[in-house]
Amino acid sequence: MPRRAAADYVQPIVSPLPKRLKPPATLSEGAKAEFTRIVTSERADHFRPSDMPLLIQYTEAAALAENAVRTIHQEPRAMAIWKEATKTMVALCARLRICPQSRQPNNPKRPERMSYYEREALGLEDGDDAQQGR
Repeated sequence: MPRRAAADYVQPIVSPLPKRLKPPATLSEGAKAEFTRIVTSERADHFRPSDMPLLIQYTEAAALAENAVRTIHQEPRAMAIWKEATKTMVALCARLRICPQSRQPNNPKRPERMSYYEREALGLEDGDDAQQGR
């Protein structure tokens, strides 16, 4: 019986791709377009099914704000609608991690201390950089 090559024992590990959320049928047309835009612009595993209620409310608020902007010149009350819709959007975007602040890593770096050679090049004494908060 001939020996089998090591490559014969290797089996590829296939894992299914994460599924993206689909917009529910109850969304308005504008909200459905916003839902699709947001879900497709993030990684496939960014949103989970538990995010669906927040995502629905966010997209409806975005569609409402967009409609209010279109009618703001004809209807004075549209400004109040736009204001409330954008407040809702701001509150929900942090929870959904789609605003710029929530995308930043949460690992602040401390400033690096200057080396002896950098202090010498600047003509600083040993205690000079400590007085400047470094």
